[in-house]
Amino acid sequence: MSRPRVEFLRLDGVALTPSAAPAFGHGLRAAVLSAQTGEPGASSLLVRAEPYWCSHESGVLESDLEILLLEGDLRLGECEFARGSYAFLPRGLVIAGAESASGFAALWMGEGRAGLSPDSEPAAEYRGERRAGPLDVNAIAWQPVPDFPGRTSEEAGSGLRVRRLRSDPDTGAYTLMTHQAPGWCDPRLEAHETWEELVLLQGDYLMGETGMITSGSYIFRPGEKPHGPQATRGGCVWFCRGEKEIDFRFTEPDWSAPRCREYLAQAAPDPQPQLWGNWS
Repeated sequence: MSRPRVEFLRLDGVALTPSAAPAFGHGLRAAVLSAQTGEPGASSLLVRAEPYWCSHESGVLESDLEILLLEGDLRLGECEFARGSYAFLPRGLVIAGAESASGFAALWMGEGRAGLSPDSEPAAEYRGERRAGPLDVNAIAWQPVPDFPGRTSEEAGSGLRVRRLRSDPDTGAYTLMTHQAPGWCDPRLEAHETWEELVLLQGDYLMGETGMITSGSYIFRPGEKPHGPQATRGGCVWFCRGEKEIDFRFTEPDWSAPRCREYLAQAAPDPQPQLWGNWS
């Protein structure tokens, strides 16, 4: 089961409430960005904590958890996060307390109930080889885009590069970042079987009929939903997730290439402060 389409949310405009916060003590506030119906269901949250927040609760993760720290600092058990830290923490991982000195804002993405069980031993299903990070995403070099089913590296062009953060050994589920250089475009509409979750961390982007979006925009798109064309005038950085290796299928309607040309013909936006700083 996937989630409803969200295209798009501005993350600097969502309402944060304690009732939406993950079950890690008290004092957190959160907004639900997207979620499966039913209990427990996968969900993605924007989570905030104030300076000197702490939790003394201990237990094991009840579901897989991914975190990208957008600002501030966080210690979650033995995991130390700074701004730009990313981690995939498998269910069953022992977490002993949490705290933040300066407060934090984070993308908090779970595959079930976002909380701890009271057990103090790793769950039987815990698999340490699935864990990734915490790692500093800005220290990872940008790499050429690899070949994917339906799209070769050459088709993607030299203006598109990636940082691969993790790939699940069983399902092919992935988390990565992309960097599109100024002037990059793809006039085609793409579709694929996998859902995709996207956060525009930096820059400007033409996203098909949605129009121009900027830093701090969130998208959840179920599989098989055609979307495009895509272009950026000043360059951009995306954070991206999917449930399995992406498989591309393309169409190019008559209106899409002229739309890209019209967008790119405009002057690049003046440099603006990015919602969460520089990610390139």
